[in-house]
Amino acid sequence: MKRFILLFAFFFAGYAASVAQDYNSPVEYMSVISRQSENISKKFLSYVSASAHGKRAKKVESLRSKLLDEVQEARMNIAGLPSYKGDKAYRDTTVNFMKLYYNVLNEDYSKIINMEEVAEQSYDLMEAYLLAQELVDKKLDEANDRVKQAQKDFAARNNVTLTQQKGELDDMLKQVTELNKYYHEVYLIFFRPYKQEAYLMEAIEKGNITGIEQNKSALLKYAQEGLQKLNGIKAFQGDNALTSSCRAMLDFYVMEVNDKMGSISEFFLTKERFDAIKKEFDKKGNRTKEDVDAYNKSVNEVNSASQAYNNTNQQLNKKRNDALNDWNKAVNDFFNEHTPHYK
Repeated sequence: MKRFILLFAFFFAGYAASVAQDYNSPVEYMSVISRQSENISKKFLSYVSASAHGKRAKKVESLRSKLLDEVQEARMNIAGLPSYKGDKAYRDTTVNFMKLYYNVLNEDYSKIINMEEVAEQSYDLMEAYLLAQELVDKKLDEANDRVKQAQKDFAARNNVTLTQQKGELDDMLKQVTELNKYYHEVYLIFFRPYKQEAYLMEAIEKGNITGIEQNKSALLKYAQEGLQKLNGIKAFQGDNALTSSCRAMLDFYVMEVNDKMGSISEFFLTKERFDAIKKEFDKKGNRTKEDVDAYNKSVNEVNSASQAYNNTNQQLNKKRNDALNDWNKAVNDFFNEHTPHYK
């Protein structure tokens, strides 16, 4: 049902230095660190691209393993650099970031994978699962900002002029972060009524009339709230297919409650009345014509309600499956369309 890619995007500091480069210059020293960071970005994009574009799980995990190795190697390479004329702040800040990034890809990744296993059990668990990813991203963003500031400070101390560079890798990394954030927002809008309908189906299966009434009211509430939230979400880079599909799903839930749940509830109420009449009818030894007529009338009523119930279920099942299939297709198309292709 869901589709998530654990991103933990890494942005290397995108600056260029306008000084002639010789091996002992501060520019060359900075370039050595930047090249290590760029290699990590490339491995990260390969991993994300494979995850989003339907590559086999074994290949995706292999690419994550390569990314881990690249981070570890970069950390060791940078840590092995001598300080530049006694200045080690930029080097050490970058090494600390590499340590953090490695732990995120290893330990935080494992924790979030464990959360994923139970995330669909409730809206709160799903929200916590997505929030955990966002908090990790925030932690990395803050650490990366420290690296950028350390680079700027190093350049200033060594009379190096930095100019902002925006290359293809930067654009791809930014795209990955933005599309995942957008998807999380839309998915939570989709998931709340989706989960609430599951509770409603459970109540129907048990014939719990009170549960049916409570859950269908909650389903209508969440679906209508979701539709209002969707009104405030713009198309993603001109593409509104994901929000349109989500809206169609929520429209189905509203229709389900307003137009179809009446016959579902009526069936169980009619069946409850029939069961009471049948119980009394079976107790009687001498049944009058009125008793038989009342019983037969109740049989006809429950049969009619049962037929309406079955017809309604068939209609809802088809429409629900169609809407869910459209949603799943929209999600796959969204990632395929907007996740950068990178080998």
